[in-house]
Amino acid sequence: MRIRHLAFALISCSLCHAAPRDGVCNVMEFGAAADGATNDAPAIQRAIEACAKAGGGVVLLPVGNFVSGSIELRSNITLRILPGATLTGSRRLEDYSPPHLINIKGVENAAVDGGGRIHASGDAWRRDRSDHPYLLGLRPRPSPTVEIADSKGVRVENVGIRETPGWGIHLLRSDEVVIRGVSLISHLRGPNTDGIDIDSSRNVRVADCYIEGGDDAIVLKTPRRAGAEPRPVENVTITNCVMTSTSNCFKIGTESASDFKNIAITNCVMYKLPHAFRAPISGIAIESVDGGTIDGLVASSITMRDVGTPIFIRLGNRGRGMETPRPGELRNVSISNVVATGSLITSSVTGLPGHRVRRVSLDNINISMKGGEREQPGLDVPELADHYPEAWMFGTLPAHGLYARHAEGLTLRNVQLHWEAEDVRPAMVLDDVWGLTVDGFQTETAAGDAALIRMHNAGEALIHGARVPAGTKALVEVTGSESRDIRIHGGLLRGARPVIHGPEAPAPAVGP
Repeated sequence: MRIRHLAFALISCSLCHAAPRDGVCNVMEFGAAADGATNDAPAIQRAIEACAKAGGGVVLLPVGNFVSGSIELRSNITLRILPGATLTGSRRLEDYSPPHLINIKGVENAAVDGGGRIHASGDAWRRDRSDHPYLLGLRPRPSPTVEIADSKGVRVENVGIRETPGWGIHLLRSDEVVIRGVSLISHLRGPNTDGIDIDSSRNVRVADCYIEGGDDAIVLKTPRRAGAEPRPVENVTITNCVMTSTSNCFKIGTESASDFKNIAITNCVMYKLPHAFRAPISGIAIESVDGGTIDGLVASSITMRDVGTPIFIRLGNRGRGMETPRPGELRNVSISNVVATGSLITSSVTGLPGHRVRRVSLDNINISMKGGEREQPGLDVPELADHYPEAWMFGTLPAHGLYARHAEGLTLRNVQLHWEAEDVRPAMVLDDVWGLTVDGFQTETAAGDAALIRMHNAGEALIHGARVPAGTKALVEVTGSESRDIRIHGGLLRGARPVIHGPEAPAPAVGP
């Protein structure tokens, strides 16, 4: 037995200096065992260094199970994991330095691809929590699984990633990154099992991915870090992805110390897994609470099923890391062609007093809520300026479909809001909303004495072509002494009054 081990050691040593063949470094030729037990990180790293020394190439993982701690890619290196090959994360924390399975830092033109699988052994770092039946506790763990930092021209393509201990793929201060055809599935109860985190990076493309996990599926963020100025996220496209989560599916924020510019998400599907302990909190969550500006976002052609809140837009003032917290700005957002069914929590667009969300448009939106609220809440919704932003933060809102407050230039075209179980709340409540356009609003469901739309201290509004169900008391109720300059034109009212004036509303607030 000793002779056999000695012979294997000599062979492994002789392979330490193998040369690339036609630009390919097969890790088996550098001493990898691929037996599911041996730590193959040293052999994989030797192959990477040999390829890098030769000017670049492909580091090949053939069929087999390659257990590994941290490996570090170099410039001009593609880590190719073939179908039938698995890169399995070591279950020993001491095998990770830095604390990532794949570390891509300070490089150019690197890639991970091949059609194989990365299994990050997330179960090794979790434990049951007696204090919370729906969450799992964590031991110290390696995270993120794939770290791309201070790099340019990186691809992660056509790989499956399973059981991440924490974040899946993290982009940090990087440029020209492509993530395509990645299937990323993590534990639904695993804390912080984000799918893809796009952090302080620019010119990023995410396409054709499937993401399933216990935290945000795709999240854009701009944190404030000690000793460094916050950096923006800009020029990002996300398309043709399927997402499910027990947190948010697509989110900008919560960490929002710098700006978000030129963001587009299109042709995506969001849903709740049947066995998940809760629905995704939000489908689309757009949040600035730490002083950053969100300017220029398009979300289009999105379908959602059993997602908690279809749309959550929030300008707050948490001010994490700021000596004196101050709100940023949230403007120029277009959300269109969204169909959501089975939703639980009212969609909302909310700013702060003196700091309005500006120029948000919702076009061709069709939302069907679970409904079922039997009482009409008042308008005294707390501001919660410094709170962590989440769609359920305000509690039960006074509208069943859309609640907007502290907004300017809000445009609603062809918006349809329905419920499945009778709900006595108005379809929409618009509080301190100015420069409003509502064109082609309709619903098939109404209950109680509430008008379909309630406007409070709001005005400079045009409402055109609404379609209301029979039995509705009124299309619009106006309240608040500041309401003014509201115009209602056309529509199919079916016996409903165009407008009623509620408490404190000036009589001339609504005109022809």
